[in-house]
Amino acid sequence: MSKSEQLKNLYDLYKKEFYGREIVLGDGNADSRLVLIGEAPGREEVLNSKPFVGAAGKNLAEFLDKLGLKREDIYITNAIKYRLSKVNPDTNRVSNRPATKNEILDNRDYLLKEIEIINPEYIVTLGNVPLRAVYGDFGITIGEVHGTLSKIKVLEAEYNLFPLYHPASIIYNAKLKEIYNEDLNKLKLIIG
Repeated sequence: MSKSEQLKNLYDLYKKEFYGREIVLGDGNADSRLVLIGEAPGREEVLNSKPFVGAAGKNLAEFLDKLGLKREDIYITNAIKYRLSKVNPDTNRVSNRPATKNEILDNRDYLLKEIEIINPEYIVTLGNVPLRAVYGDFGITIGEVHGTLSKIKVLEAEYNLFPLYHPASIIYNAKLKEIYNEDLNKLKLIIG
C-alpha cells in the first residue's frame, strides 16, 4: 500500500474519531525528507482546509525561503488536527486557544503513526505542543532544546528531531527573532 493510501486510511480513522470538529489534515510531499509539525489549525487553515496558510503561511514561506525549500518539498501537519477554539462570552468572538495535555495525548497516536508512514529523515517541531506530542514528555520545554539536533524513537524507528520556537512566538517576543534565525541557519546546515 502506498504512503498516500496509508495516510488516507489513517485520516479516515481520525475523522471518525473526531467527527464534528473543524479538521485540517496533513499536506505535502509524503516522500519528503522533512516533516514540519505545528500545534493545531487556526481559522484560516480551517477555511482553506490546509495547514499553515494565512498569517501562519507567511511565517512558513519565510521559513522555507531561509532553508531554500518549497512547500511541495516537505510534509506539513499538526500535532492536533482540529481547531482549538474558545468563544468570548462578552463578544461571542471565536479565537484560538492552547491545547490541553489530554488533547495532546488523545491525538498523539495519530501523529506518531503519521510520522511512521512518511518516514522522514528529519522532524521539525514548532513550539511546545508538537515537541511534547512527539516526545510524550510534558516536562520538556522548547526553551531547553530549541536549535539542537537529537535522535528520537517514534514507534519502531529512530528519527532526527530538530525543535524550533513557533514562528508566531516571535510576534509576541521580539527577542526570540535572533534566536529563531540562528536556529534556522543551524537547520539549513544540517539538512544541506
